[in-house]
Amino acid sequence: MKVVCDAKEHHDKTCRWKGKATEVHMAFFDIERLGWEEGDVICGLVVVADGTVTSGRLRVTCDAEPDGGGRKEEEEVEEVVDAVSTRELQPVGPGYGSSNWRCC
Repeated sequence: MKVVCDAKEHHDKTCRWKGKATEVHMAFFDIERLGWEEGDVICGLVVVADGTVTSGRLRVTCDAEPDGGGRKEEEEVEEVVDAVSTRELQPVGPGYGSSNWRCC
């Protein structure tokens, strides 16, 4: 519970839209593990089960966020594609390009 309270405090101090935190998004597993239920109010935040949040992490949102605190799937996919496609892979590792490299 302390982590949620600390996250709310951090959000309220640093929110670029100057909003106040209203929800904490968590993985379904974490909510169940803590004995909470979706809709519970913890530190003044409504608990929301969110399949996009990985276990062990949480995301605090507020009503001031332009997209209402949620992301659309196509936005997430677009961001991932952009991040992957802007960088060319460079081979690395021991012996790469070396003529005396041996396996095993």
